[in-house]
Amino acid sequence: MTQTRTAFPARRARPPNSPGLRCLHAAVVIALQMIETIHPASAQTPPTICVAARPFITRSRAALSAGDSASAIRELSRATEVDPDCAEVYLLWGLTEFHEGMTANSIQHYKRALDANPRSYSAHYNLALAYVREHKLHDARAELEQAATLDPSQADAAYDLGIVLLELHEPAAALIQLRHARILNPGRADVVFNVVRAELEAGQLTEAQKEARASAEHFGSDFQWNAAVGQLFLQNAQAKDAALYLLAANRIRPDDIEIRHQLALTYLQSGEADEVLNVIGEPKTSDDHYLRASAYYASHRFEKADKESELAVAMTPDSPQVLVLRTRLLQRAGEQDNALLLAQKAIALAPNWDEPYYLAGISYYFIRRYDKAEENLARAVELNPSAARALFLQYIALANLGKITDAERCLRRAIDLDPQNARLHCHIGILLLRKNEIAQAEASFRKAIQLNPKYGLSHFELGKLLVASQQFMPAAEEFEQAVKYDPGMSAAYYQLGRVYAKLGEVDKSRHMFAEFERLHKQEQQDPGSVDKEQNEDARKATESP
Repeated sequence: MTQTRTAFPARRARPPNSPGLRCLHAAVVIALQMIETIHPASAQTPPTICVAARPFITRSRAALSAGDSASAIRELSRATEVDPDCAEVYLLWGLTEFHEGMTANSIQHYKRALDANPRSYSAHYNLALAYVREHKLHDARAELEQAATLDPSQADAAYDLGIVLLELHEPAAALIQLRHARILNPGRADVVFNVVRAELEAGQLTEAQKEARASAEHFGSDFQWNAAVGQLFLQNAQAKDAALYLLAANRIRPDDIEIRHQLALTYLQSGEADEVLNVIGEPKTSDDHYLRASAYYASHRFEKADKESELAVAMTPDSPQVLVLRTRLLQRAGEQDNALLLAQKAIALAPNWDEPYYLAGISYYFIRRYDKAEENLARAVELNPSAARALFLQYIALANLGKITDAERCLRRAIDLDPQNARLHCHIGILLLRKNEIAQAEASFRKAIQLNPKYGLSHFELGKLLVASQQFMPAAEEFEQAVKYDPGMSAAYYQLGRVYAKLGEVDKSRHMFAEFERLHKQEQQDPGSVDKEQNEDARKATESP
């Protein structure tokens, strides 16, 4: 029987020009493991058949054992002259060519073997492996299904069919095969790994968690198994689960730098910034400083983040990831020109990464270069069409350019991607108000408040709408909520002062106008303007790592 190697996926290749820390955000590379031996699968052809070809087959095997594939192929060619219908000859010929990298030729000989013996498990199975190498996954699936039907007791066929189905994005079907392979061969760690993978891809998180925990009893001392399962959970946005297995891998090999960095990244994604600092207690490399800076940034300890990021830049000045973090810090400090220079450098170093374009768009927005902001944000969306935050900021830039139709299109795309985001629903309401679509705007504001009652801008905008329809009491309630959740929103105090005056609440009105004047002196904003709130939304968007 030919054997496929059973191994975990190799550690993923690092993206160009990166410090090697974004590898966890790429998909785990799972490929069908190729056959490594040139010996044929168990011959299902009775020994009484191929009598004339047998001497040539024997000499071919001897040549293969001596590493002489050319002589082996010559013997097999002669065998076909004396017995053109011997399936075993074509199967061995195909295996030899496959081993030598002549995959297209091996496919033709496997097909000849099937012509001679259509019920040959080995021919179907090995033909499937050749199709996989040629990236013809649908053809591989058909052959593996035939092999699995002919011999349901073969774990390799079930396992490989499961992997092919995963690559074809059919995790539910893959699970059936992988679970069958696990029953046939429960000791294979890679089978269990791919069962967990299939469950995650099928949306069966609870089952995947249980499977991984149960398997840890058998494979928990295996460094590679823990590392692979941890990465698998992380790529499926389950950082807390990922941390369990990466921490186990880290304990097994505490000196493995890559796993230590991956564990730190996992803690970052799960919001455990202090754990990152514990894992990277004594920074020595640029990656160490980058991770610590990211942890400080995530926990809003910006001064320490600034120092760590400066050290990272000093060590690797051409790292796009480090430059991006420095850009965020500079943007937050209001140094938009310097931030823009770093974002542009990162773009030059990583032209196919959306993040630098996104940050360049933000800096251009803050210096009121709305045309350049929109251009960079459009490029970020082109590179990452699922980036709702880039679409949101592109909408703001387009709105400032007066391109309301295009702005609405971007905003609605963002809502489709992130329908539970209150900020997006609030802003679509603002756009609808500009178009005088009052009822739809009110519905959007109320939807935003339902999703996030603590988002002050939604209350403010709904309050203005209610004032316009002379509903002063409910308007006052909305403005009160606005200043409660956003005490720095000067426009809300101004509007609330007006509403209190309409309601005859003179003292309250005076107090609100006094608060407005105090904030207004700091902001130098026009009463009733929402530019400040939009700028604040843009600033907050820069703070997501």
